[in-house]
Amino acid sequence: MTSIQIDGLKYQYPTSDFKLAIDQLTITENLVAIAGQNGAGKSTLFKLLTGLVHPQAGEIHINHRDLASLTPEDRLKTIGIVFQDPSSQLFNATVEKEVAWSVLQVETDAAVVADTVNDALATVGLTELKDKNPFDLSMPEKKLLSIATVLAVNPQIYLFDEPMISLDWPSQQLVTHLMQHLAEEKHQVIAITHDMNWLAATFAKVDVLADGQVIFEGKPETFFGDSALTQKTGLMTPRIMQIAQEVFDDSRVYLTPEDYFEKHSEKR
Repeated sequence: MTSIQIDGLKYQYPTSDFKLAIDQLTITENLVAIAGQNGAGKSTLFKLLTGLVHPQAGEIHINHRDLASLTPEDRLKTIGIVFQDPSSQLFNATVEKEVAWSVLQVETDAAVVADTVNDALATVGLTELKDKNPFDLSMPEKKLLSIATVLAVNPQIYLFDEPMISLDWPSQQLVTHLMQHLAEEKHQVIAITHDMNWLAATFAKVDVLADGQVIFEGKPETFFGDSALTQKTGLMTPRIMQIAQEVFDDSRVYLTPEDYFEKHSEKR
């Protein structure tokens, strides 16, 4: 079981009044959502987890190892990130070379590199585009390519920053199924999202940030069932809950339309 333990973590940008201050946060589940309004500290937390910025106080331990003690290669094998804007992590001449560059950071055997690249591209459905320039791809294709570059390294922990943004419906389904598969294979998958419908349908746990602090850890149904907390954070409940409230004056928690129909069918 993969575990992330955060204690006394503090970070403040030099040119901003924003402060991230997490006294304690433990993540052991395999499929976890991070939610919160813009400016809550979600992306800053991801940057700290990947070492893109360094904490000014506190510690991050992954599987009981201090993140700061990991070598660059160990860090790549431990934790990988897919950014919200895929263009920020694409810079090679072809789709194939983009994925190969990632693999070459952890593997030197040419045959292994070639097989790994082929597998990663096949997983995200980009095999036929391997010779194209990444910047000639559509936005959904760029997003899938950025995911392939992380898949190819196969880290223990995957961080996804707003993975549903810019994806069409088929790509959203592909990425959701991929994340679920990774979680089933004992990888830890953590995603930042503003999409409460997707969060409710997909994740077993949600950590909610506000003003740089963690204000909720638990099951989505518990969070959405606390109207004071959802109002405080400015996060909407799933659409099915809004419809049930508006049409039937039903204030119970429903995560998905299927959840609604299942709960009502039990009464018949």
